[in-house]
Amino acid sequence: MSRASMTMLNDSFKLTVAWHPKKSSHVRDEAFDIYHYACIGLMRFLSFNLSHMPFWPRSLERLRADPSYGFLEAGCSDQDIAGEQLFGCDLEQVFIDLGYRLFRDTDRLKASFAVGDLNADEATFNDGEPFQKLHGKIDIVFASSLLHMWDWDTQFKVATRLVKICRPKSGVMITGRQMRSTKGDHYTMTGMKDNAVHYRHDPETMERFWAAVGEATQSCWKVEAGLYWNEEIDQTKDMPWADEKMRMMWWCATRE
Repeated sequence: MSRASMTMLNDSFKLTVAWHPKKSSHVRDEAFDIYHYACIGLMRFLSFNLSHMPFWPRSLERLRADPSYGFLEAGCSDQDIAGEQLFGCDLEQVFIDLGYRLFRDTDRLKASFAVGDLNADEATFNDGEPFQKLHGKIDIVFASSLLHMWDWDTQFKVATRLVKICRPKSGVMITGRQMRSTKGDHYTMTGMKDNAVHYRHDPETMERFWAAVGEATQSCWKVEAGLYWNEEIDQTKDMPWADEKMRMMWWCATRE
């Protein structure tokens, strides 16, 4: 979860004490011990990339215009968005607690959090916090470094659940940025747990993906997407699971 963005964007990222690099390293190490995820190891939770996404101006405009709009995962600092409009979801409570420790904002961040597995079985998901706490409150989702963790079928399952959590109306936006490829396909995450297989989309497969999600949820989505190269690819291009086709991709699915 882009926890850093939520804090910074909600209240200008005003820390009550001086920032210290060792503090963030210690928090990173604790989180990495819980889950060996590359984005944790590379401290991507300190990357503030939301405002650089092409879909962000539209998201911001809608949040400013209607205080009842809910934004899942991150918010916006110094941009007139109330903390009460911000929601976050993570797999373990400890990740949320570590975020509060890192940014020291327990008394300032007014966002609401839900803990649960978006990939749980149907009964567990329906009874869990993400659905029970967030259902009907979300208009915009930022799914940063989320879907690329899974294969096509699991991504499809999670995406349909994000649709289920959001309000059932036109204009809802489900957006994201993550590892993708110049050729959409399944790739083995060599060196990761159990050498798991995940699906890296290209812009064309992302359109096909959201067409399938729309059919399953009786909805229709307009998809925008683009590939790009940045420092994140530079940092990971020599990893055992990387290849020359790997890129980052932003995407935005808007409900029609």
